[in-house]
Amino acid sequence: MLGAGAALGTAVAAMAACGAAPGPPEADDDLPRPSGTPTTRGTVHDVRVAGARGDGVTDDAAAFTRALAAAAPGDTVFVPAGTYHLVPERPLRLPAGVMLAGVPGRSVLRMTPRGVAAIEVSGADAALDGLELARAGDVETVLLRVGRVDRLTLSRLVFSGATDTYDAFCHGIQLGVAGDTSTDLTLRDSLFHRLTYGLYQANDSPAVTVGVDVSGCTFARNANTDLEFNSPSGSFRDVRVTGCTFRDNDSPGFAVGVAYCARVEVRGNRMTNYRMEALHVEDWSSDVTIEGNTMTACGLTEFAFVQLIQGVTRIVVRGNVFDATANTEPIAVVHALAGGRGLSAGGRPVVPPTAVTVTGNEFRCSEAVRAVSFEGVSGGSVTGNRVSGLAAQDAVEVTGSTGITVASNAVG
Repeated sequence: MLGAGAALGTAVAAMAACGAAPGPPEADDDLPRPSGTPTTRGTVHDVRVAGARGDGVTDDAAAFTRALAAAAPGDTVFVPAGTYHLVPERPLRLPAGVMLAGVPGRSVLRMTPRGVAAIEVSGADAALDGLELARAGDVETVLLRVGRVDRLTLSRLVFSGATDTYDAFCHGIQLGVAGDTSTDLTLRDSLFHRLTYGLYQANDSPAVTVGVDVSGCTFARNANTDLEFNSPSGSFRDVRVTGCTFRDNDSPGFAVGVAYCARVEVRGNRMTNYRMEALHVEDWSSDVTIEGNTMTACGLTEFAFVQLIQGVTRIVVRGNVFDATANTEPIAVVHALAGGRGLSAGGRPVVPPTAVTVTGNEFRCSEAVRAVSFEGVSGGSVTGNRVSGLAAQDAVEVTGSTGITVASNAVG
């Protein structure tokens, strides 16, 4: 690790000497970027006043550290428009109650941290707004690590990981770092681009996260799952994902992964071009509603558009549009089954789903797919759906299941 840090410092110094900004392009031109006027509150601490240059070459980490240390709860640390090169020895720490804010679309933090993360936040009522957080070197990192928080607001941000350029992983947001209970995380109007995971909580974290609201965000070309609400040693409760766009993910991951969760709503999103499932729900998750989404060309290689496995219960799939006309592999668009391949991800024997409702959806199918498949499911229904592109005998399959109602589906 020390050798890698020394090599990184030498490379950064060489780039600074020739006047070149480190790192890859900031974002793909076809992706939406946040905009609007800056937001501040309380006393404003300007990082330029603290000594930041914002020229994209000079290491401004020390100036950011000074500005953050000077801020009190209710204050703002403001980042004027510019490109700020940051090589922090340890993560920059956003104090409780402080807002770190910039000019949306114009304040760029290009970071090559030498520690495990670029920025860390904990405590109550902190916020980040109007910044681009971009990895600018081949270092393993998390752009934002979240400890125990209450009422954390993340808005108009860009998380850029350059996983297509660098070999090392780069995650956008890591939750549950402190292993405690956090409440009320709001994430809105932000872009997650070419990361490994967009948002995740580590498998060994015992943290409980209650109240996550993700809205109006775009997730594009990430190298694994965009939103991973999965924590075998902890849990998530009261999760809402609404009005987001998920696209172009050729990875062994999902748009939204749900495990060990209770009370989840995924509504009004658009999901396009996924190698595997757009939505994956497993491991005793309960009371999950998947409603009003449009999913196109998902499950292109295997599995499903929506896959429900391993003891999940009270799952409602309602009022969605599934366009599988481009699919050539023999998948089921909505697939509920006792488990995946052998044991569950947690290493326990497979357990069938219960109380699964699939109703009022539109399925546009190629001949290769099946609209709905229930295998070993206990209790539920497949009713009131419209299916095109398939014969009636190929639309719905119910095998090894009990207590399932199949009725009033229009197939033709």
